[in-house]
Amino acid sequence: MQRISITIDDYLKYELDNITAKGERASFITAAIKNAIDDWHKQRALEKILAFKPYKINQNSIDILRDVRTGRINQVIENSKD
Repeated sequence: MQRISITIDDYLKYELDNITAKGERASFITAAIKNAIDDWHKQRALEKILAFKPYKINQNSIDILRDVRTGRINQVIENSKD
């Protein structure tokens, strides 16, 4: 574990003191930072999803899956010959 020194607003310190006992602050702050980092990653993923531009293909999905599976089967057969 790492030890860090941070500066926070007086109001946040006041709220932290009211919410947690002195011995529980590190756990509370760790959980808050973890939640903030998880939220940050979720936001980046959402931005990528929203930026996705769908595209049209000339085959329907059943034909594409059939082609992929056939290609994979052929690949396995070829690799098993070695």
